[in-house]
Amino acid sequence: MEAKGCAKPMVWKDARRHFYWAVRARVLRSAALAQIANASPGSTIDYRIRLLNSLASLETTTEYREMAEKLENLDLSPTTIQLKADHLIRSLIELAKEDKKTTLDGFIRMADHLSDEDRLSLITVLQSTSQSGTL
Repeated sequence: MEAKGCAKPMVWKDARRHFYWAVRARVLRSAALAQIANASPGSTIDYRIRLLNSLASLETTTEYREMAEKLENLDLSPTTIQLKADHLIRSLIELAKEDKKTTLDGFIRMADHLSDEDRLSLITVLQSTSQSGTL
């Protein structure tokens, strides 16, 4: 390609290593973004990228190997659990705004499937919020 004028001459000594880490970093990044998207379906791609960059400290990383290693060591579990919970809460709030009676009936049916310990915890939370005036 250099002879045809399509490519500049360069040293290919580290080319395989460079492409290996570049592909590895991009595959890991794509998988992490997919996990975040699955946990928070309503979020924008820009939000997901900013979140991932901040969680993995990728803002300062320019080397693919360093990026791949940071992504490999990143545990997204706590973040995805929080994102799923936030998404569920937003959905429940929207449902409650649309149809309060159906939402309340759903909570009552859900309470039937809770353990006694979870039911007592729910009652305690409801009583404490109603006493503080936030309910």
